[in-house]
Amino acid sequence: MKIPAPRVPSQNEFALRLKPIAAIALAMMACAAVPQAMAEGSAKDTTKSGTLDQVQFDDTFLRAQNGEAIDVNRFTRGNAVSPGKYVVEIVVNGSRIAREDVRFVANKGEIAARPCLSRALLQRAGVDFGKADAAAGRGNAVPAADAELCGDIGSIVPGATVDFDFEEQRLEVSVPQAYMRNSARGYVSPDQWDQGVNAGFLSYNANTFRTGGSGLDSTQSYLGLNAGVNIGAWHLRHQSSVTAATGQSTQFDNIATYVQRDVEKLRAQVTLGDSYTTGEVFDSVSFRGAQIATDDRMLPESLRGYAPVVRGTAESNARVTVRQNGQVLLETNVSPGPFEINDLYSTGYGGDLVVTVTEADGRTKTFTVPFASVAQLLRPGVTRFSATAGQLRNDSLNDKPVFGQFTMQRGLTNAITAYGGAIAATGYGAVNLGAALNTKVGAFSFDVTGSQTNVPDQDSMHGASLRLGYSKFFTPTDTNVAVAAYRFSTSGFLNLNDAASVRDIASRGGDINAIYRQRNRVQVTVNQRLGESGSVFLNGSSQNYWNRNGTDTLYQAGYTNGFKYGTYSVTAGRSRTMDGRLSNEFMLSTTLPLGRAAHAPTLTTNVTHNSGSGTNTQANVSGSLGEFNQFSYNGYGNYNTGGSHNSGTTGVSGTYRAPYATVNASASGGSGMYQASAGVQGSIVAHPGGVTFSQTVGDTFGIVQAPAAKGANVSSSPGTKVDSHGYAVIPYLSPYSMNVVDIDPKGTSTDVEFKSTSAQVAPRAGSVVLLKYETVTGRAALIRAPKLGGGALPFGASVEDAAGKSVGVVGQDSRIFARGLEDRGALSVKWGDGPLEMCRISYTLPQPTDKTTGYLSVESQCVIGAQLEAATGLKARVEGQATAEVN
Repeated sequence: MKIPAPRVPSQNEFALRLKPIAAIALAMMACAAVPQAMAEGSAKDTTKSGTLDQVQFDDTFLRAQNGEAIDVNRFTRGNAVSPGKYVVEIVVNGSRIAREDVRFVANKGEIAARPCLSRALLQRAGVDFGKADAAAGRGNAVPAADAELCGDIGSIVPGATVDFDFEEQRLEVSVPQAYMRNSARGYVSPDQWDQGVNAGFLSYNANTFRTGGSGLDSTQSYLGLNAGVNIGAWHLRHQSSVTAATGQSTQFDNIATYVQRDVEKLRAQVTLGDSYTTGEVFDSVSFRGAQIATDDRMLPESLRGYAPVVRGTAESNARVTVRQNGQVLLETNVSPGPFEINDLYSTGYGGDLVVTVTEADGRTKTFTVPFASVAQLLRPGVTRFSATAGQLRNDSLNDKPVFGQFTMQRGLTNAITAYGGAIAATGYGAVNLGAALNTKVGAFSFDVTGSQTNVPDQDSMHGASLRLGYSKFFTPTDTNVAVAAYRFSTSGFLNLNDAASVRDIASRGGDINAIYRQRNRVQVTVNQRLGESGSVFLNGSSQNYWNRNGTDTLYQAGYTNGFKYGTYSVTAGRSRTMDGRLSNEFMLSTTLPLGRAAHAPTLTTNVTHNSGSGTNTQANVSGSLGEFNQFSYNGYGNYNTGGSHNSGTTGVSGTYRAPYATVNASASGGSGMYQASAGVQGSIVAHPGGVTFSQTVGDTFGIVQAPAAKGANVSSSPGTKVDSHGYAVIPYLSPYSMNVVDIDPKGTSTDVEFKSTSAQVAPRAGSVVLLKYETVTGRAALIRAPKLGGGALPFGASVEDAAGKSVGVVGQDSRIFARGLEDRGALSVKWGDGPLEMCRISYTLPQPTDKTTGYLSVESQCVIGAQLEAATGLKARVEGQATAEVN
């Protein structure tokens, strides 16, 4: 076990908030111990398997004020762990697994207690007990999963060791890789997915906007609502909005209502109610009904998205390095023989992988694995599916058709993904079949969709649509063809939304040509990096229709670079609409920080010239203030020339992100008009501990429970603070991934101590998880109590409260830092086993006031009794009189 060198006092706050008495003492002890340890060559502060290495301190520099030597023999074997339960952070092979109670028990013949670990815990940490049991020769005599081992962990898993860092409360378990399951990086076992607690929330976004001038005064107001209730594994969600405007009736819109839960075995989400179909195969549509679809977030982080599998062969214990565009993506050690790396993180549109195998004797070999990606590509063996049944949601339709849709994608090999699907609806049917390829010249996707639409009182329409996609990163030239897509559809092809509209219009005797049927669509985006000279982008799109003349086109090109004081960009574009209208636009933008301070504002300028509307010049000054950038502001001015008349406006806006809501306001005016607006947004969360106000929450969020820790900051969510009831809301958490949430005690009362300031959780999607932080409350004070009649207390003597609980040790000048004190009480000091090696300190603490800051400083005396019962700390015959003052 790893036992830290002694420290005085035991509380973290003493080292941070008090005069450096303990730090000086600790440094002296360390200086005294190091030369002696170096001379003996055996002094360590680390212990394993309960056996502690001895440290000898040179007491030359450790003397009391009266010249007596200080007894530090009790530190020669470190702070031996006593039996009991400890809340510890469990780390296996460097990865944090959990934070939970672990029982420590005494072992015969050993000074320090050993931790008790269950097979279930180790299995959850990734230990492969099939291999471990076989290696240990257990055969069929396998202990139960909940059986605890309180002895040598090596008897369960050969070669495994346990180190306990008492100071950090961290239990480090080392297991040979041969007995660990092969898990992808970022893997979180489903056993650790947290379903969360029953809870409800209401998120709101309210704003009002007023414009005026020239007799056109009007006010518009909006309230958006997003509500949710979690009961067990089911999550109910509702979205709606209310709008009101001058001269118009108030309108309520029911946007969506649905319930959802995950299906772990299928790696999918079930949705009942209003939602959208997935868009990988067919165009996405809104529906009301039921859907089950895979959720890629349930995969380990390193298996999400597409990346090829790297395969090779090593002749020895070799090191494999994978690079992309000159950057190292992964470096790992492999055993002799074939190897496979299947957990590379996805890197967008890719770039070929350069793999280097370095053998044990220094020989190297290098090979290349093509890596380009389109949206349809999946890793080998990965399946993505969706099944939907319900009614099409389209408010423009009188007759909303019922439909069913099924899609599937499957990664067949490193280079091929097959996909397809089918739709069956009232008067409509469609089938899709396609494939995606990863090749040396880039990634391709190709599919064909056939459809048939039964049009009321007219001939049926049937046709096909061909779609081709391409993506490639050209490493030698740093050129990225991000998206290149082409689609051609015959005149009778319709997607589901268009088919429903055509049927609806035909049923009412209307002209079905009012629905434009797309013929061709081309889209290309190219990004070219120029090293230190900036970057260039080009993009263009064009589309035309069967039943309308003309073509929509858009072309844009731009250049971006930086200079000594900021950045600038130049953009040019041309667009042409189907009716032949042509427009050219040019824009110059600059960004310039106004100073080097942490909160220095930024000046942004934009000059835009449009061939149709003239020139617009705008300047913005924006920035943020506050410890957590919770205040943000913006001031702007713009001027238009070239239109029917010249005009200019100026305006300001500001936002304050408070711990429990966000408020914003803006105002502007010019050219006879004015505008003013104000808004507030946030969430109200109901949970087992009460009701908490917070920033706007996402679909998956957490609740911090830290009793009496009002004012503490949530480090992972800047600006979030624990409220007066001991709760705070973390607005966003990543589902199915391990989230680490740290608490900063700064801002809390000095009478509150955190036993742990870090927690981790892997929430299920849509869950509201509760993270508990144990705190110790009680008054804290720095007590100076020399012996009655004179003489300093022995340095390092142990101090206990009336209940026999250790509260620290004696520091220099008979000073003791203690927490959890009553208003009146007594402390026992012990530095030996004899009746004259104990004394008692009586104290009285003053009542706290609003002006009280920092820790109390108390003066008292330690009284040695004629007889003290070691186990009970019986009252001494003489009690010291205590006085106190606020430090």
